[in-house]
Amino acid sequence: EATELDKGLVEKITDPLTHLVRNSCDHGIEMPADRLAAGKPEVGTITLAASHQGGSIVIEVRDDGKGLSREKLLKKAREKGIDAPDSMTDPEVWSLIFAPGFSTADEVTDVSGRGVGMDVVKKNITSLGGTVEIDSAEGYGMRVAVRLPLTLAIMDGMSVGVGEEVYILPLSSVVESFQVSTEMIKTVGGSGRVVEVRDEYMPVIELERVFNVPRFDWEHNSGIMVVVEAESGRVALLVDELLGQQQVVVKNLETNYRKVNDVSGATIMGDGRVALILDVGSLVRRSRH
Repeated sequence: EATELDKGLVEKITDPLTHLVRNSCDHGIEMPADRLAAGKPEVGTITLAASHQGGSIVIEVRDDGKGLSREKLLKKAREKGIDAPDSMTDPEVWSLIFAPGFSTADEVTDVSGRGVGMDVVKKNITSLGGTVEIDSAEGYGMRVAVRLPLTLAIMDGMSVGVGEEVYILPLSSVVESFQVSTEMIKTVGGSGRVVEVRDEYMPVIELERVFNVPRFDWEHNSGIMVVVEAESGRVALLVDELLGQQQVVVKNLETNYRKVNDVSGATIMGDGRVALILDVGSLVRRSRH
């Protein structure tokens, strides 16, 4: 629900996603009797999930069905004349289902297939600059993750000011913000700094230092902490001011420039200036080292 995409992109991924859901219904989920015999609940579950990860959006289709059968895939591939040695790793075997005209169904029904194979799904996603990953456990189900670049995503952001610069934090990872006084920040191990927030110590990251922001008002000291959370870790970012909350259109930096550490994208502000969108996951990992 919190992950919005551009309408044009949504139109293009509707078919591939519909196909993946139909695949789960048809190939993945077993008949009620088979499920009960395998010790599973009678009713199967298919989960559709979307999330932001770094500079991309990940859409997952998961089911708790029978998963992919390694033997069946290898056998089918050999029948089709595809070179498939037994030494292939599991991910390599799973990716066989992307071969054109490949189907593991014993009979084709009107639910899945319809002549559209996984190869078409992959082709559609690749044409959007995305990738498809498959993860499967025989007897337990499978997961297909479609990863798309955040070229046209819209996200809720919190903009913060550091010096003359503006940075955007994904609102979903902002926990809280508060005024901080210098005595609240303690130094540990010579270089690391921590701040105490409700009996919990958190690493402090000064955005001014991370991005070498030039300072012209020397008297100034940053007085606001924004606590952000990602990958089950929290850090406190030291900033000068909170500028507010807004929806931003995410522009991909890599396609227009190159990959920048700790930055997942950029956006163009109302006044025409560019603001960098911070990669909170990367900042949290940085604090762990």
